Amino acid sequence: MRNRSTLQDWIAAHPGAVSIVTLAVPFAILVIAAVETGPSALVSHFAMAATNFRDYFATVFISASFIVFFAVILILERLRPADPDQALLSRGLFFDAGFSVVSLLVHFLFVSLFALLFLNFFQRHVPPLSNLIGHWPNWLRVIVVFVAVDFAGWLSHVIRHKVPALWHFHALHHSQGAMNLMTEFRLHPCDLLARTLTMSFVFVLVLVPIEQAFVFVLLQKYYLMFLHANVDISYGPLDRVLVSPRVHRLHHAIDPDLHDRNYGVYLSLWDTIFGTFLTSSERTIRTGVEGFPDERGAAWYRMPLIFLRQLALPVAQAVQSVRAAFTAQPRT
Repeated sequence: MRNRSTLQDWIAAHPGAVSIVTLAVPFAILVIAAVETGPSALVSHFAMAATNFRDYFATVFISASFIVFFAVILILERLRPADPDQALLSRGLFFDAGFSVVSLLVHFLFVSLFALLFLNFFQRHVPPLSNLIGHWPNWLRVIVVFVAVDFAGWLSHVIRHKVPALWHFHALHHSQGAMNLMTEFRLHPCDLLARTLTMSFVFVLVLVPIEQAFVFVLLQKYYLMFLHANVDISYGPLDRVLVSPRVHRLHHAIDPDLHDRNYGVYLSLWDTIFGTFLTSSERTIRTGVEGFPDERGAAWYRMPLIFLRQLALPVAQAVQSVRAAFTAQPRT
């Protein structure tokens, strides 16, 4: 049990300040960049994004490499299941596949737009950040950008847990009680956009060129799908450096105290440094969020309604959380 103040504690104690810095400031930059870019360029972006979205599904989810990856994961789930009672082709898998459509549509329409607008803003108003490391060897630049983006993902993850309004959106990702390789895509659109805004600020702080950072974010998908699969795999002592499926499953445990552990994306190093790393020898770990609409066990004809409720509930909870924050009486 920690008895000293940590970075996570400070974020939890100052949600308003954190929200202004990591959400309001990047959003203001987006508005300025959108005005400077002009409506015709924005319309052109959405047209291209829709085409890229269709091409992505055709070249990724119907590709030989994804089929092989999917087959390997199913074999691992049979050989080393985290939940032996979970079906290989569970209802959660099909449900999260549905969320993948929503998630990737938001990625291509809005996350890519945010990246474009940030890039345009920095090119217009900020000296090229890449010049600071532009003369370094390629291998060293790749390492620096990888580590910086991974830290950005870790810090953004902490913020979206500690700021109450943001947690309600992120809770959808944690609500899956039958984790599978498609659970990585079980994301609320508002959570995706909040992650983009919070990470953008870190990119500036750590001097990472945004176009490179965006590429690394896209490359995370396959590994994150592996981490969310129903597999019980640990890297042993290396778990403190690199996130394994067992380490990440602990973060998804239904016990809310464990949500404050193992925030890492690729690297567990940040959790080790900031005191949030936790490992366990227990193989069967129940996952989910209490009180969240659950598709398991419900009649099939109710699936569309449950899907909509899962998207709507975080909005209502976030509004209530913000209202409570503004109406709370100061302590005397």
